[in-house]
Amino acid sequence: MAGTVGMEAGARPGSDAGQAQAGGRGMMGPSTRRGLLAAGLLLLLAGCASKSYQPQYLNGKVALKEPMSLPLATTLVRVRLVDDSTPADAPARLLAEQTLEKPKAFPLDFSLCYDQHAIQTGGNYSIQAQVFVDGELRLQTRGHINAFSTATPQLQVELIK
Repeated sequence: MAGTVGMEAGARPGSDAGQAQAGGRGMMGPSTRRGLLAAGLLLLLAGCASKSYQPQYLNGKVALKEPMSLPLATTLVRVRLVDDSTPADAPARLLAEQTLEKPKAFPLDFSLCYDQHAIQTGGNYSIQAQVFVDGELRLQTRGHINAFSTATPQLQVELIK
């Protein structure tokens, strides 16, 4: 019969039977694959259980350093919490980010949710804010702003020149 080379008697085309001879997935049936997948997921979850995600929030405000009029309908504000403890030749590790579209006014409240386990004693963490108008970066924070130096950080964004 054409097209059924290596297929076992009674097997449907597309089933697992005869796949080993035809170069398919081997002799493993669907139930065996499901069992292995379930075992793998259990191992993965067991590893996560030892250090589960613990949400923590960093709240603050983004303010304009100098009063100005922005077209709020086309404005987007991005606030990031980054780990600056990485080596100098590596980029900072992003821990949390919030994007706020079409803000109603400045100062603008933000709330960054991050994993408490990601924060290490003696680490160096900063907050960055950027303001985009019509898709173009117009304002941003300058310098290093310590994320945990005050209870409610206020980020002042200034024009990019």
